[in-house]
This record gives sequence, C-alpha cells and structure tokens, in this order.
Amino acid sequence: MYRSTEQIDNILFDLNKAVDAHYDWLINMFACVVNNNIEQSESINVNSHHLCHFGRWLDGHQSMDQEESNCLQAIEATHTKMHHCGRELMWVIRDKKTNTDKFSEFKHRLTLFSAAVTAYKIYLLKMRSSVDILTGLPSRRMLDERFEQQLKDVSDQNMYMLLLDIDRFKNVNDTYGHLVGDAVLRELAQQLRDRIRGGDTAYRYGGEEFIIILYAPSDREACQAALRLCKSVAATTIHCDDKALNITVTIGVTQAWAGESIGVVVKRADAAMYRGKQTGRNRCMLMDEGGEIHLITS
Repeated sequence: MYRSTEQIDNILFDLNKAVDAHYDWLINMFACVVNNNIEQSESINVNSHHLCHFGRWLDGHQSMDQEESNCLQAIEATHTKMHHCGRELMWVIRDKKTNTDKFSEFKHRLTLFSAAVTAYKIYLLKMRSSVDILTGLPSRRMLDERFEQQLKDVSDQNMYMLLLDIDRFKNVNDTYGHLVGDAVLRELAQQLRDRIRGGDTAYRYGGEEFIIILYAPSDREACQAALRLCKSVAATTIHCDDKALNITVTIGVTQAWAGESIGVVVKRADAAMYRGKQTGRNRCMLMDEGGEIHLITS
C-alpha cells in the first residue's frame, strides 16, 4: 500500500493547519488563566487531547504501514502528555506557585511533541520522494527500501514478484513520440492500480518495467493473477489524443523466499520474463523453486 504525491501533500497541509491551531489552543489555554476563566476552558478536561483541533485530526488519521503507525503513536503519546502537563501548569499559574518544575516540564513536553511531528513530516517527505513522478506509482527506491521488511512480514501466504515489461515499447516511442510513450506508461500504471488487490503493491521499476509484489497461498493462485493481468492489459485500448493504441506485456513470476535479497528475486523474475520475450511475448512465465521456467496457461 502507498500514497500518491497528492495524498501526501494533502496530509502535510492538514497537519500544518492542525499544528498551527494547536499553538492557538495553547495560547488560549493560558489566556483563560490570566482572565480567571479557567473553569470555562476545555483545556482542563481530562480528554482535552481529543477535543483540540490537533487531537481531532490525529483521531481521524489512519496509518498505511508500520513505520507510519510508529510515527503517529509517538505523536499521540507526546501530545497526550503535553496536554496533561498543560492542565497541571494552569493550576500552578492560577495558584501563583512559582517554586515548581512544571514550567520546565511543560517546555520539555512541548519539545518532544514538536520533535515527533517533525519526524512524521520527514517520513512523509521521504515517502513523497520515493514516488515516481510520471506514473504516480512507488518507485524502485521505495521497493528497494521496503523489500526486506515485506518479506519478513509474510505470514499465512507466500510473497511473489511479478516483473512486467511492455512489449516493443521502443516502437511506440519511435512511431508516436515520447509524449505518447509517457501516456502509455501512465495508463498502464493506472491499470495496475485498478487491477491489483489492496494488499499488493505495484512499482515502476524503471523505463517500461513494472514490478508487482503479490501475496498468494501458492504458485497456482499467483500465476492466475499474473495471467489475468496480462490478458486484461492486452484487451484494453489506450486513447491518447486522436490515437488508439493496444499494448501487451510479458510477465515473469517467481516466489520470494525468506532471507533472499531483492537482487536475487529480481534476477529470477527477469530470467522468466526474458524467456517470455524470446518465445513470443504477451505471456506469463513462472520460474519455480527448482529454477525451471514454465509457460503459464491457466
């Protein structure tokens, strides 16, 4: 699973608004103390961390992966503790207790909260830089960074790699130009997004090559998914300006085994795909556990 650059930009925009609103909340919190209106402030509510604008944003925001979940958990923890400390500081100010460490503690909690938010922004910007600008799919960089963890996270199903290459793509560029070639790449990327399941991920690996990380209980199910995709691409007409094009892809399929590097798995998938190119294109080939390559027919 992944987010598009537009989605990431929207998250950053909403996050910045929520943070700005939160600092306004803090100012209003202490204004209530100065104006002797502390009992009327939501800041003294034990659930104030849910009532403020930032808390509402945080409660409504969902994580996409474990790294993002860790970032959000850190923000939630520091945000909650900051509110708790803020409530205590309000009573200290009201009662004019100057010989207390609550001021330093609140400053510390605010610093931890700001650091957690910054860490999340860094995560989002890193993710954004790992999205292929042309197609909007995750790039090879993201696949390289995530592959090892994806393989470790496999539980009740097997993980497969599908390596797709557009057949005779050079002819498209030579005949119609690179703008049409770019449109073909974008259209194929959209087809992959539309046709893969929620738990699987498509990447633009480079040039006209794409990789899908797919989870399936056996070779049979993985091969069936690859064959459906291959047939679907061939049956879809791509419209670009006044042109109607049909493309095909050749797919190499292989299972990724525990402890393998991405390079080893890509090499097998590439060998299977290359055999498909040699034997006619517009087909799916499986390299099995024993290193044998088979044509997928059903």
